[in-house]
Amino acid sequence: MPEKTKTQADKLLIKSIFSIDPVDWARYPDGYLSFISPTGQKFRYSNQQLLDFKQDIANLKSAGKKAAAKKSASKSNPNKKVPFKPKPPAASAK
Repeated sequence: MPEKTKTQADKLLIKSIFSIDPVDWARYPDGYLSFISPTGQKFRYSNQQLLDFKQDIANLKSAGKKAAAKKSASKSNPNKKVPFKPKPPAASAK
């Protein structure tokens, strides 16, 4: 069994989750993905952690799209007229 592998798929995964171009990376037989960031920091994540990150990102993007659609829908008809309702006359104090 190989000690570790280095694939372009893992590099793209790192880029998609962390928005960085890793200096180096490796996938270990136990499923952990290790990489070095451009700042020189080393990170190591399990496959489950990476899947959780991807899901969180997808949920945030989805929530953002829903909020934008809701905001857009509320502004969809800026010329909509609100009917005028006069105030009732104030009761005279005697």
